[in-house]
Amino acid sequence: MTALVVCALAPALSGAAADDAASGWFAGSAFSGDLMYFQRHRERYRIDEDRYATNLHHRTVQARFDYASPFATDAFGIDLGAFAAIDLENDGSPDHEINFFPWRDPWSADWGRRHAKNGASLYRAHVKLRHDADGGKWWGKFGYFQPTGPGVLGVNWALMPGTWRGAEGGGEISRDWGRLAFALAWANAYKAPWYRDIYHFRAANGEDRVRDVLSLGVRYETGEASVEAAWGEARNYLRNAHLKLRWRREFGPGISTSLSYQLYAASDRVRGHDAGYYAGGRAWQHHFAWHGNFAPYTIKAEFLHTRAPSRAAGHLGYFVYRLSGAYGGANGAYEPWWDNRSDWNHNRESALFLSLGRGFDDLLPIPGFTAALSAVRGQGGRVYGVRETLRESAWSFDLAWTAPFGALKGCRISLHYTRYDNRSSQPSWEGYKNLFQDERDFKFLIILPLRL
Repeated sequence: MTALVVCALAPALSGAAADDAASGWFAGSAFSGDLMYFQRHRERYRIDEDRYATNLHHRTVQARFDYASPFATDAFGIDLGAFAAIDLENDGSPDHEINFFPWRDPWSADWGRRHAKNGASLYRAHVKLRHDADGGKWWGKFGYFQPTGPGVLGVNWALMPGTWRGAEGGGEISRDWGRLAFALAWANAYKAPWYRDIYHFRAANGEDRVRDVLSLGVRYETGEASVEAAWGEARNYLRNAHLKLRWRREFGPGISTSLSYQLYAASDRVRGHDAGYYAGGRAWQHHFAWHGNFAPYTIKAEFLHTRAPSRAAGHLGYFVYRLSGAYGGANGAYEPWWDNRSDWNHNRESALFLSLGRGFDDLLPIPGFTAALSAVRGQGGRVYGVRETLRESAWSFDLAWTAPFGALKGCRISLHYTRYDNRSSQPSWEGYKNLFQDERDFKFLIILPLRL
């Protein structure tokens, strides 16, 4: 296999030269992997029964294996990646994201199923290209890939990332005035990490085919500041765009602060087609963030405000930053995520997130322990058909240990608990279409790097 790859990507060699090339190729190859154990118990309040009931309850094992080749002739290479998952126990819903859903794609849900589908999936398989020039570089990849350049395309994450099928390419130019990076991506299929097989894009009705998606982005960095702008379209269906501004400064060892503003925008009216997601055809979201590192403490404060006009029963009533309306149908390069259950993204909703974290290397004899406490409050949400104004809140506690050295170096063990409170009287997924009722959520995770 190694010799065949060398022959495909390198100039013709023979005899000892070919053996040396094969040996060099193998020596430059990188193998990596993880063994992961995930346990979750999530209970959700049922208004009609006035009680909490099990929503998710499972113990799942995943294993990941990756291969990254060196660049033959300093220009061509390949990356491969696959993962497998198996449920050790599942007494809740089958759609728990750490294993594979027991249906093929986001438009084919079968709620008569009771168990996830154990199996394996290829999530990365692409040819990679690069060319370095004086003051800049060019790069590209095509096949099954995760986007890395500036643009509107992102991936869904579970323990593993989602996958696009297509191509991405770009470049970087570095000069005295700063660094300019740009990228163009095209794809005609996608899969979230909780599906085994890749699938084509579809409209919200689950039937109309959307041919492909296109993304274009540019990022400029200089000193402590950066700005990124991007635009993308699902052909004749949806458009997304964003603007991201960042500033970060180091004040000394372990002391830094950063500020950012991000604007996300979506349009559901493209070339005469109206998907009917938003009244007026447009929606947007503002995100402000301040992060401070004051070793051993980390403080975060973030604010989110959403406008997704809703004036008819068919409107979503919440903001979606992806080029396919279905959950898991695609995903965008969207950063706000607070691990406090709700997306905090209904029309007219404003949400404030606060977090305090601490490392304990200065207090404990065993290094690598961290803990964090966070809280979110959202209010002001208004959608069509619901008279009351949305109010929701949550708090979470995290405790983690990462082995800093020794045989277990890189091993991570983490606990997470969230208490979520939906103060509306709407049942889960009704009225507020991207919202559920009160929850109690416990997660336990072990990640063990494999020495390959």
